[in-house]
Amino acid sequence: MANAKELEEIFTMISRNVKYYRLNNNSKYGDRYGRITQEKLAELCDVSRALIANIESEKVNQTFSITVIAHISKALGIPFEEFFKEHDFTK
Repeated sequence: MANAKELEEIFTMISRNVKYYRLNNNSKYGDRYGRITQEKLAELCDVSRALIANIESEKVNQTFSITVIAHISKALGIPFEEFFKEHDFTK
């Protein structure tokens, strides 16, 4: 069973990945720079914009379901498992 620190690290990793893939997305929903707004992503996932903002915020201790991540994955066209991997997006 994961302890509180491990869970926090998992949620932080997912938060970073959701934000990165939302802002670096070449789907039909992205703007000319490949970004999707929080509002559009929320609409596509049938959740509130506030939930998307909370998921992306590392300052908010937000829990969310696997179902929400699955909807985000589908909307962004990113394989589900990518949200659960540590990435170095600085490269």
